Amino acid sequence: IGHALTTAARLRPEVPGSRLDLQLLGEVAFGRSGQRLIAVLFALELWFALETFILLTSINVNLLTGAPRTLVIVIAGALGTLSLSLPMSVISSFSGMSVWCMLGGLVALIVCGSMASFGPELSVEEHMLVDVRALPSAMAIFLYCFSGLPCLPNIRAAMQKTEEYSYCVNTAFVFAVIYYAVVGILGYYFFAGTTRESFTENLVPYAGMPHGSIFSLFSLVSAALFAVKLQAGFPLYAAPVLQTLGACSTHGASTQTIAVARCAFAAVSICFAIFAKDALDGVAELMGAFLTMSTSVLFPVAAYASVRTIAGERLAWWEVFGLGSIFLGGIIFGALGTYDAIRRIWVEEKQAGYF
Repeated sequence: IGHALTTAARLRPEVPGSRLDLQLLGEVAFGRSGQRLIAVLFALELWFALETFILLTSINVNLLTGAPRTLVIVIAGALGTLSLSLPMSVISSFSGMSVWCMLGGLVALIVCGSMASFGPELSVEEHMLVDVRALPSAMAIFLYCFSGLPCLPNIRAAMQKTEEYSYCVNTAFVFAVIYYAVVGILGYYFFAGTTRESFTENLVPYAGMPHGSIFSLFSLVSAALFAVKLQAGFPLYAAPVLQTLGACSTHGASTQTIAVARCAFAAVSICFAIFAKDALDGVAELMGAFLTMSTSVLFPVAAYASVRTIAGERLAWWEVFGLGSIFLGGIIFGALGTYDAIRRIWVEEKQAGYF
């Protein structure tokens, strides 16, 4: 994506750096139709990410306070929308704080998981090294964890030292890979098939558990940290969606138009989150398999090859082979994961009585 954006900037030198985003890359690579399609996919991806944030926040705040999840969803959506009015410097500070929240949650997982078993004792047979049938779902959830690439151009445009952008991106992704790997491996090792939608639910001690007060403390602290972390990411994901809809000052929208658009955005987001509150895993899987696969794997590969060709740069054979392999593999995993996600959502919503 970085190389493709750099090439697109050379092809469109009249475009200011603040407008150099992935939609522009789509226009340079595939024309106006491609730009519109990419804009819709990016907006949907970020919106689905926001929905999972709201759902996870409702789970953690429910653990923390006992408040009904529906009420928490309404409050989280309203507060997140209000946070869009904060300056980018404040939002970045909250984003930096969220990293420490993530580390605190990991500490809680390690302490609680290593001190005692939770509920019935787990046996070795409950751990599977490879489950081929679950591979598409696992791939979709993996992609969900690395969603949000459409946010990067907005973040880059707000940086004071844009020359450090590549270093920041590489550092963030290295941290994310290590963090998700540790949480995933430890979470599965401790809880196996009993893992809940949010592992903070697994940290709650069962009745009569030794040192139950210690575990209660860690579970509450973990829930609080992740609730803060998730809420802090709301404006980073919501801003590009509203920008795609034209509800931002850079598109010439008035203050009144922006306010109305934000209210409508909050209402739709809250309603969908209430509807999908029992299908978090299915929503995340659908987002990863279809939307993130399209925007973060298929689109970058196709756009990179296209702008290189438009710029008169010939791709080497190993580049063609590598890009083609990634593209083909992405289509296969995307199709399988999307089918599995739709089936999962249908089953879960049917069990909840919506169908």
